[in-house]
Amino acid sequence: MKSLDKLGILSAVALSLLSYSDKTPSTRTLFIGNSVFNYQGGIAQSFEGFCRTESLDHEAVSQLNTPRFPHGIEFIDFGRIPLNLPEVAASEALHEHIRNGDFDYVILEARRSGYLLPEVANLPEDRGSPISYSENLRALAQLHETIVSSGAQTVLYMHPGIHLYPDVKLPTAQIYHRLQKDLEDIEIQGAEHKVILVPALYLWLDATLRYGTENWFANPGHGNALARYASGCLVYTFLTGKDPRKNPFDELPKSFESGPDSPTRFVPASQANWIKKQVWLYYTASL
Repeated sequence: MKSLDKLGILSAVALSLLSYSDKTPSTRTLFIGNSVFNYQGGIAQSFEGFCRTESLDHEAVSQLNTPRFPHGIEFIDFGRIPLNLPEVAASEALHEHIRNGDFDYVILEARRSGYLLPEVANLPEDRGSPISYSENLRALAQLHETIVSSGAQTVLYMHPGIHLYPDVKLPTAQIYHRLQKDLEDIEIQGAEHKVILVPALYLWLDATLRYGTENWFANPGHGNALARYASGCLVYTFLTGKDPRKNPFDELPKSFESGPDSPTRFVPASQANWIKKQVWLYYTASL
């Protein structure tokens, strides 16, 4: 009888190990940026919310260094951003983290249009001094090579820009498209590799026309909770290829200052429907 009990226990352990080994590991996405991803509650909350509602085990990871919000995110200080600055892209700590993180996607944002645009744009000094396109590309290409070599896919997030300089938004978008193409043309390990371009700049332009600047931006450089929800929806759609219109997720991201008992706020249905429709339009247009 005891031997049968032992056999039963061993069988149960074997089945447990089998089911564990068959479990699909979570998909990991590293967001490398600064406040564009992490302002207040960031966009990862919404991104993970859309994934969770679709029963996708998809984990967002950030390089923030202060875990003020319990979101299951890793926090590491990589110093200066933006990533298109050569001295930032050359940071060995950043490359090591990408190599060792077992990521499926790594999201880069070549932030600050001042670094991307030619000097003729004449932006204020606080937007950063212009650097040549070849320097911008070379910096991002360093990261792209590390990402691909690690087994992940490069995602380029088109920074929405601040609302004080609307005239440079579309020229900046052109530069992002050029960066995407030129990164894809680089051979790594004997092959070229697709780069996903997430067009947040276009979506935010549409939204400010629809809702007005004051109802979309929390301040000149950051979106309010609705804008962060929209960006989370955009990343979810471009990474998974799933139609957000079929996904009922409608929670607004909580700010870092929110307590654990703070009430959850929801996106009005008409706004959620419009955002999802626009996001799907951009995704299908990119195919």
